Amino acid sequence: MKENRPPYFAGYFYPEKPGVLQAQIQKMLETATNDFLFPNLHTIIAPHAGYAYSGLTAAYGYNAINGKKYSTVIILSPSHHEYFPGISIYDGDAYETPLGLVPVNHDVSELLVKGSKRIFRGKEGHREEHAIEVQLPFLQTVLTDYTIVPVVMGDQNEV
Repeated sequence: MKENRPPYFAGYFYPEKPGVLQAQIQKMLETATNDFLFPNLHTIIAPHAGYAYSGLTAAYGYNAINGKKYSTVIILSPSHHEYFPGISIYDGDAYETPLGLVPVNHDVSELLVKGSKRIFRGKEGHREEHAIEVQLPFLQTVLTDYTIVPVVMGDQNEV
């Protein structure tokens, strides 16, 4: 049985209706035009608040990768609500949004976990965390045929 993380924040941080969500993202992407080209871009930094507050800023970053080809996207997030030691990589099969499922790349996840005492596979930090979830509708709009490695950082006081 497949285990997917539901879209807990749809309707709160971003629209829950697929058509409304797609229209809002398209409008933000059309508004957030970049003057610079980044042909070999490997990283973007995007805010993780509700779209009303940070969606346009996020759109600038996502426009920089719009239409590019990436097989795996690693998404780093703090944990706002759940305290735990270490770094948690989601152990389920996919994250769900109103736009569909985004599959987790288990092979890359295992490579990151292998040999680490602080990185583990689990649900810690993923259950009620919005920071990864709000990135996904943007990714679903600007990319095709990719997987994710959703990473939530727990206690950041220890190195």
